[in-house]
Amino acid sequence: MEHCLKPSRIAIVGAGPSGMYCALNILSKFTELSFNNYKLTVFDKAPALRTLLPTGNGRCNITNSISDVREFCANYPRGEKFLYSIFSKHFSYDSLDFFNSIGIKTYAQDDGRIFPVSNSAKDVKDKMLNEFFKYKNAKLSNKKIESRADLKDFDFIVIACGSRGVDNLISSFNHSVVEFKPALCALNIENNIYPKGVSVQSLDGDFIFTDKGISGPLAFKISSINSRKTMPYEIKIRLFDAQNLIDEIKLNPKKSITNILSKFVPKSFAQALVQDDDKNCCEVSKLKLEEYSNLNLKVVSHGLNGEIVNSGGVKLDELDKNCRSKIHNNLWFCGEVLDIDGFCGGFNLQNCWSSAYCVAQDVVKSCLG
Repeated sequence: MEHCLKPSRIAIVGAGPSGMYCALNILSKFTELSFNNYKLTVFDKAPALRTLLPTGNGRCNITNSISDVREFCANYPRGEKFLYSIFSKHFSYDSLDFFNSIGIKTYAQDDGRIFPVSNSAKDVKDKMLNEFFKYKNAKLSNKKIESRADLKDFDFIVIACGSRGVDNLISSFNHSVVEFKPALCALNIENNIYPKGVSVQSLDGDFIFTDKGISGPLAFKISSINSRKTMPYEIKIRLFDAQNLIDEIKLNPKKSITNILSKFVPKSFAQALVQDDDKNCCEVSKLKLEEYSNLNLKVVSHGLNGEIVNSGGVKLDELDKNCRSKIHNNLWFCGEVLDIDGFCGGFNLQNCWSSAYCVAQDVVKSCLG
């Protein structure tokens, strides 16, 4: 099925999850259609799928088991509505079918996170690369692409280069960039008096105290929601139901407030909450008891540890429903370079898979058109 004498030259900038998933879907579709008149090159200055290795703490949280699209999309502070259309074309079960086809079996945890049975991001990387190298018309190029001028010899261009140091590349195509900001990261707080290394299970989620603030799932979620906020800002964490504390005190009015609080939070944390104001429960006002049930913190900066995600990216209103540029007809964007980011739980990788698939199908359609 050859539609022209000159091969279609396709460039994919970025050999991360979205770039390689896009490439594999383009290649498999061409094979299905018996089309061989193309040359596909994936550019990246770093080793292919290097950024996949730390995902899911090295286990690769491929996606999430939430089956309702709207419920799934609610886990994206930015890009939720744009993803309705993307997920209608390629959702989590489609991605799982793809990975199963290249030998990656998966399982779902009770919390909905889906991992490879091998619990190895390296296994996912290796199988994706093994699949890629089966195609003779495709190659990886260890070259840094800095601007549109570097891609002048290509007919179709996909930008899938993530969210670090890519502003100039995006701008060279006359596209607007929503400033990249850290998300899914630890938070540094003002006047940190809390015990380092202590984990807390709160009504809002789990977190752990660090030497400068808080980390863990709840901290990552808070940082994501507030990614665009100006520092410093105030947060309130609901530790436990204040009424439960009041009920416990009625049973033990002579016990110290620290001892009673230790039934709801770790003792060292309870001591930090009370500080030097420890007294018998019957001497503590109801207002003060309600204060103990909430943790009020002032966030002053982002911490260094956390997931590898930024908010910001290519403005979505400059793209069509297939992530094709409205400025250049031969240009597409996918993955984390888009102004889309989600919470922990496989949501960011699913954006990579689904947006890459939509781009792949549109690129194939354009080549054959």
